[in-house]
Amino acid sequence: MTVTALAQEPKPARGATAQDAELRFEVASVRESTPGARGGRRNTGPERLTYERALFRLLLMDAFGLQRDQIKGPNWATADAIDGGALFDVSAIVPSGATKEQVATMLQNLLKDRFQLKVHREMPQSSALALVVAKNGPKLKPSAGPVLESERAPDKPGPVSVEQQKDGFPNLFPARNMGGTFTDGTVRIRFRDYPMSDFVQQLSFALGMRITEGTRLNGRYDFTLEFTPDETASQVGILATLPLSPGQEAPLRSAFATDAQLRSVPIVSSAIEKQLGLKLEASTLGVDVLVIDHVERSPTAN
Repeated sequence: MTVTALAQEPKPARGATAQDAELRFEVASVRESTPGARGGRRNTGPERLTYERALFRLLLMDAFGLQRDQIKGPNWATADAIDGGALFDVSAIVPSGATKEQVATMLQNLLKDRFQLKVHREMPQSSALALVVAKNGPKLKPSAGPVLESERAPDKPGPVSVEQQKDGFPNLFPARNMGGTFTDGTVRIRFRDYPMSDFVQQLSFALGMRITEGTRLNGRYDFTLEFTPDETASQVGILATLPLSPGQEAPLRSAFATDAQLRSVPIVSSAIEKQLGLKLEASTLGVDVLVIDHVERSPTAN
């Protein structure tokens, strides 16, 4: 699947305006993907939005600024391709000067026009975790300053190879402020010049559940973290060492963590408390959910 898209950009406002309803692409083509076709890479400029073999769910995610578990509707519109999710090719000319938020609204209107999409929003309460300061206070070292390129692994083609430093932790990944290894069942991660807002997303990604930032620590910090996840939770170790982009919201695969991820929560929380002076505690969170009231399986003709 090839996508030149909008994922993880600022979410469009919940309340649509009359002006939003008028936002349209200059020209747009929408068609169901050819069975068995494979998407190929292409170069696209800022004036064109292109998807090849994109799940309808992905179009919704980009249009409304949501995660996959925040969408409820028919299976073909919300599932993976292997489970019956429908795939579409989209090509649209973006008006000159349009902002990313305006492009997202144009994509919303395109889905409404071509698929007769009708939706409403709900805000149910969901189980979550909160990262908070532990009883004896934080043990975080303030950042020594911006990361130097010499602290990162070389950025070259092929698999990334990080080297273990004298303290037993790896150097940083290329273009990232963290570096991690998952070796012999143990996770070791180095964080440099790192904000708590990004740290909670990295934890959320590993544990498969939403985590809110409750430390109120607004600085940037240098720290390391080591833990051994549940022996059945290799997924946690792998995800913990896959770096998200700065400011990226953790992409959750479903509304619920796996049993192995749940078993790893107390392990990770204990390590965070002992090493960083922080901890994870149970919480609830209102989750913005998009509910599909009506949508046609096939788009109208171009």
